[in-house]
Amino acid sequence: MKKILLWVGVLTLGLGLLITGCAQPSTPTQTISASPTPSATPAKPFEGVNITVAVGSFMAPGVKMFVPEWEAKTGGKITVVEIPFGDLYSKLLTSFSSGAGTYDVAIYAANWIPDFAEAGYIMSLEKYYPQKDNWNDVLPVMQKAMYVKGQRYSIPMDGDIIFGYYRKDALENPEYQTKFKEKYGYDLAPPKTWEEYHDIAEFFTGWDWDKDGKPDWGCLEALGPHDVGPYIFLTRAAAYSAYPGKPGSFFFDPDTMKAQAANPGFVKALQDWIDIKKFGPPEMVTYGGGDMRGNFVAGNFALGIDWADVGIMSQDPEKSTIKGKIGYFLAPGSNDVYNYTTGQWDHFDGVQYAPYLGWGGWHASIASTCKHPDAAWDFINFIDTTENAFKAVTTPGTARNPYRYSQFVPDRWKTSAVKYDDSVDQYLEVQKEGMTHPNAQYDLRIPKAGRYIDALDKYLSQAIAGQMSPEDALKAAAQEWDKITQEVGLDSQKAVYRSNYGLAP
Repeated sequence: MKKILLWVGVLTLGLGLLITGCAQPSTPTQTISASPTPSATPAKPFEGVNITVAVGSFMAPGVKMFVPEWEAKTGGKITVVEIPFGDLYSKLLTSFSSGAGTYDVAIYAANWIPDFAEAGYIMSLEKYYPQKDNWNDVLPVMQKAMYVKGQRYSIPMDGDIIFGYYRKDALENPEYQTKFKEKYGYDLAPPKTWEEYHDIAEFFTGWDWDKDGKPDWGCLEALGPHDVGPYIFLTRAAAYSAYPGKPGSFFFDPDTMKAQAANPGFVKALQDWIDIKKFGPPEMVTYGGGDMRGNFVAGNFALGIDWADVGIMSQDPEKSTIKGKIGYFLAPGSNDVYNYTTGQWDHFDGVQYAPYLGWGGWHASIASTCKHPDAAWDFINFIDTTENAFKAVTTPGTARNPYRYSQFVPDRWKTSAVKYDDSVDQYLEVQKEGMTHPNAQYDLRIPKAGRYIDALDKYLSQAIAGQMSPEDALKAAAQEWDKITQEVGLDSQKAVYRSNYGLAP
């Protein structure tokens, strides 16, 4: 109603001015005043407008850091609602499906965009994109994630690829290299396969290799339930199950939509993941992504698997003890990959990689129930200006990783929020290599993607806890995936899934 009254007022003013301009100047009551005409646009365009932003807890600092400036410039107010990572999908879905209009903006996983767009929960942003002057700076792999049926439904805020970290003072130590080769029969170097990752983690567990007076660990990963665990697990599973040259082979059989979560590649990945527990601290089975990052940069771990967050957090002198000691590697691959079409393992002479774009990056969308979409767009676009986006990806703790061409220019990092002492060139190159790899795997992007991942998480947790065997846990997960597919509609899910991989209907 306020918007209607505002436009009525503007229209009345415009008609009044038009009548004044057309009237005879001899009419005293129509003499134009010499004082300046008031601007139709207020100095602060969103004065009194409140926008509520729902965001996963990891990403909240990457939003809050820009709120004061936007509020001062526009007169609007931003209320940030932080939602625990593991609850984000269910909280958003509940709010959207109820029509409650709790949130104006949602910042969430790229792989949920088709789900929310198809249901009409979020707005197409096509009418706003002509205003955006830095769209072509976004990497194509990140642009693709936001489209549904040719329409853009979000602004990318982040680039996600899961890769590896290693301690240089461990793997590049000549003494340790000699001892490792004596024990395992090959040279110590950043791991190319998950078997090598296992050997290195085993070798560096239980002794004081960093000379701090206490025993150290071989690796650190987030294995805890209801957090990022499924994405870390799927990084392993991709190496064994995402068959090179067979797009769409990772999550489902693209011809039948039968879930692949219980195939031998997934089972091997889960057994690997369970085996790795003994090379990290006992509490690692409870760690979420935040726990992993904070502890890894505090020291004592030879290897780690995460998004790009560990890299930038390791450069924070207030929280990191490993600044100047960290290197990077592409998520390990495998020489043996399960072929779902033959039901057999195929052996390759070279290592086959399948870098995983887990989570797909944080994206911002405007809820269909938002009463002030112009203000909402203005805020999320402000977060994504070239300058602000670069500030965010180079600030520790924002959970925003490089996603624009301009952010992959190493020289620019000389002006970043922290001084990068661990070869920013290599840090950026590993991410770019993963994002552009011919066998890079997008996250699951079909309606109810969050439900599929939650189901997988439930059974992974039981296997990690020793309550189910890897085979039984993944069989149960696959059955639940097939049930979700049937509930949503097998044919419609197949059509969306195949289109994501450029496969014919």
